[in-house]
Amino acid sequence: MPGSYFFSADEDERLAATNSDFWDSLIEHIRGDCSDEPPGSILDIGCHYGGLLSRLVACWKPQRAYGVEPLAPARRRAAARLDGLAPDTRVLDVSEWSSVPDAAFDLVTCHEVLYLEPDLRGFMANIHRALSASGRAYVVLGCHADNPVWVHWKPRLEALGHRVYDHRPMDILAAGAALGLLPALRPLRQTGWITHDPLRSQFTFPSAAAMLDHHFKHKLLFRFMRR
Repeated sequence: MPGSYFFSADEDERLAATNSDFWDSLIEHIRGDCSDEPPGSILDIGCHYGGLLSRLVACWKPQRAYGVEPLAPARRRAAARLDGLAPDTRVLDVSEWSSVPDAAFDLVTCHEVLYLEPDLRGFMANIHRALSASGRAYVVLGCHADNPVWVHWKPRLEALGHRVYDHRPMDILAAGAALGLLPALRPLRQTGWITHDPLRSQFTFPSAAAMLDHHFKHKLLFRFMRR
């Protein structure tokens, strides 16, 4: 993932606002699953500026909050944002996965990162190693091979210099199951308004129907737990 920004300086600054509805939905699903046992440790894979991770920390006040992020400028901003929010905070490069402690995280999250990952098994192995015995991992992905708009968005990402990969949702589930994780799947969102300005977004839709399908049908939430 080259450069200082994922999209551009302006687009990266807008990412938190762009993702806000998705993050709200993700947090509500986690609340429903973890109401009896709030997570005491959180790991966010692809944390960018720390927007989602800081919201998760605000919700559950964990003792440990880690992020993994390949862009050095984003890592620095995320680290500054997280500083003091939990007793143990770290933001690591992807080359530092060995610094993530084994079986140490009750909650692992990953929002729209998996299409950048060539090795599904390796990705799931990292999740499997990081999860505590009762932990849960939540992986959000709309940029996958079963989503019709992916064929339009993939060339745009490649034009920005990103190497991206076609993953089928069933293959993602199988990669987790192969490592002994229990996989589950649901749409991320089912209700609510869609905020979208086609005049500003680099990733627009061919029709309103395609936009509705992306938000309420093809934007998927994967959950993985130890069996």
